[in-house]
Order: sequence, then C-alpha cells, then structure tokens
Amino acid sequence: MDFKLSKNSKKNIKGIDKRLIKLVNRVLAKSDIDFGIPNYGGFRTAQEQNNLFHKRPKVTQLDGFKRQSYHQSGKAFDIFVYDEHGACWDCTEKYIALSKLFKAEYAMMKEECIFKQDENFTWGGDWTRFKDLPHFQIND
Repeated sequence: MDFKLSKNSKKNIKGIDKRLIKLVNRVLAKSDIDFGIPNYGGFRTAQEQNNLFHKRPKVTQLDGFKRQSYHQSGKAFDIFVYDEHGACWDCTEKYIALSKLFKAEYAMMKEECIFKQDENFTWGGDWTRFKDLPHFQIND
C-alpha cells in the first residue's frame, strides 16, 4: 500500500533514535495496515512520563523519575493502528501482525548493520506482566 506518516505522526516521533524512525517508515511502506504515532508516542520528558503514569486508565507502569521509560532516552515508540473508524487501540490482531513485520524488518536492519549486534528489539505485547501492544523499544 505504501502508507506514510502524517504530519502529526512525524511531529510525535521527533526526538527518538533516527534508526527507529527509519524502521517505522520502512514497516509503514511495506505494511497493509496503516498506523500512526500518538501524542507522547515518541520521546518523553520525565514530567510527560509522570503525567502518563498518573493517567486513568493506567497506560504506563513507570513514573519517569524513580523508574524511567525507554521513551525518555529516545529508544522507544508507540503506534496506533487505523481501522475504518479511525484510531483503534483494541485491534489486537492488527498489532500482532504489525509486531511480526517490525521484528522481521528489525532483523533485516540488524543484518545491514543499522542496528548493533548487542541491541535487542522488544515488543510490549510480548511482556508477561503488563501487555503494551502499541509499544516497541530497543535496548542493549
């Protein structure tokens, strides 16, 4: 389909690792599922992270001060998928399909030496305690 990030999504993803922005764009161009980057889906300050920590319903387990998020170091991003009604947070199958595409594209980018061998790509949907389907991060 060759989807592209909207103006808002481009603004929302600013401040994260440029390699992750490249990953997002490569996946979006190959995906048959359109997605975007929500407000606070890219880089976050400690205060922004703390504000999300206090939001109800709970959207993060990390307060931004005592426990920092990978968003605060520019090593994480969140997405939201679109369906016929707009942004969809409950489209589980679409998040699972996108996670597979992200993982495959990350592996290719690692082979291309864009990502370092000691870095790992993690999807929040694979976590056991707190499932976070829109969340992706790199960590070493």
